[in-house]
Amino acid sequence: MNVALEDHKKLIGYLEKNPINAWAGGAGTEGERFFSYDKEVFRTTFDTPEEDREALQDLTRELAEWRLAKYLDRGTNVKGSTDHFACRVSHTNGRPILFLPSRDKVPGLPEDWTSIRIDGEEYEANFVKIAINVIRKPGNSGKTDNVLPRIARTWFGPDAGLPGTNHEFIFKREGDELVVTPGGHGNRRPTLGVGRRYAREQIPALLGFKWDKSIWQQGFIPKPGHIILLVTLEKDDKPEEHQYSDAFLSPTQFRWQSQNRTSQEGKHGQAICNHVANGVATHLFVRKTAKKNGRTSAFYYCGEVEFASWEGEKPITVMYALKQELPGKLVDQFIEK
Repeated sequence: MNVALEDHKKLIGYLEKNPINAWAGGAGTEGERFFSYDKEVFRTTFDTPEEDREALQDLTRELAEWRLAKYLDRGTNVKGSTDHFACRVSHTNGRPILFLPSRDKVPGLPEDWTSIRIDGEEYEANFVKIAINVIRKPGNSGKTDNVLPRIARTWFGPDAGLPGTNHEFIFKREGDELVVTPGGHGNRRPTLGVGRRYAREQIPALLGFKWDKSIWQQGFIPKPGHIILLVTLEKDDKPEEHQYSDAFLSPTQFRWQSQNRTSQEGKHGQAICNHVANGVATHLFVRKTAKKNGRTSAFYYCGEVEFASWEGEKPITVMYALKQELPGKLVDQFIEK
């Protein structure tokens, strides 16, 4: 491939020429066209029952991403050496893990705990026989804070390492350091876009902040210039006092309920109602359930919202107006008919 992944316009043209034209043109299906492509929209040519739509979307997306990954990766795999090698991201027990290249083909790969650098920070990786199963901060011996899943999902999103993906950690010797960068199909950092899915670990970097588990596991996150709302709509597994009444009332209206300790006159209450006057953007990220098929669910970015009205105390019920209408695929998922 001779098109830079960062050149979005040329990359789209490259993929439209092939393989997308082949998919939409009936190649391999004796000319029968099951898909069409027009104005950057890829869709089926046949009707799908409502109850099967989400499953078909997920399956098509997984297969398309896998085929695109293989296509983009032609001729780009890193040749193995102890100074420059690639580890494929896979899964074990629902968590990302890195598989090493064959030690027979790349003799001299590190063993045991090895110092590495990722995004300018020092870590240590546990090189076992065929894989790297733990990456941690130095000095965390005896602790279970494995940051490998968080880094993989920050780089590649909620599907990091799942079947059909082609994600890699690239290890390169730079002086005395072993520096790690994302590679494979996921070597472009994500950008913020309405209707796109993001792992929780990805969201801080999208807005210019660093990940801190103690902060970003919350649902209301005030930051300089921003308020971030991370909402799970279905809360049946939560204690009754945490089953906040969050819901889309229409494609342009969202009802959000604060924590039980928040008052209208308090610091967070004033930040909520005065965010526009204060020049603070409020961002809404929503998922239907915390987990799906045993895996942690990603959040969909629903865009910026603006305070419209509120009522009550501890908790406060806030009405927000979406600045951009909710995309149709999210209307189907999030708004009860």
